[in-house]
Amino acid sequence: MFPIWLQAGFWGLVSGSALIVGAVIGFYLNVPRRLVAGIMAFGSGVLISALSFELMDEAFKLGGFDSTAIGFVGGAAVYTAANWLVNKKGAKHRKRSGEQQSSEEENSGSGLAIAVGALLDGIPESIVIGVSLIGGGAVKWVAVTAIFLSNLPEGLSSAAGMKKANRSAGYVFGVWGTLAAASGVAALLGYTLSAIFRPK
Repeated sequence: MFPIWLQAGFWGLVSGSALIVGAVIGFYLNVPRRLVAGIMAFGSGVLISALSFELMDEAFKLGGFDSTAIGFVGGAAVYTAANWLVNKKGAKHRKRSGEQQSSEEENSGSGLAIAVGALLDGIPESIVIGVSLIGGGAVKWVAVTAIFLSNLPEGLSSAAGMKKANRSAGYVFGVWGTLAAASGVAALLGYTLSAIFRPK
């Protein structure tokens, strides 16, 4: 039996690996845009449902309305502000599969902004996986599956857009490989920090 903190990292890595799978498909195959849109919509729906019925409900039961509301609104505010910042730096269209992403020649620094934006999108989801192991010691399969399914079209769509913006294969797979690894680390830290600061 592996330690729970190691299990958290493993499941974060599993969910993050969908980004690499999606990036490979998006970079090397010409997937119809309508299919990409359908997959993205499905992944979004699954993720929203899982977070609503699994995590928000549990947060409310454990912490009550005040803690849940403050956490929900605070997280949304931080994410929105960070998203606005990376969008201003050139990552506005980082999830698009068409010609909307700017190249480095068109917008210097946009490559780094896209990488940071991808990190911003993926890390909170992985923290959720780590936190879900607190208490029971068993991963919430619904959360892992939902995050995996939402990551697949994100990697697919964004990698296709990166390719059209003339970014190299090394850059594209470097971004998604790093993010997959960071997902494992974020899940591990999510569990570890929650276990340390959890009320006794």
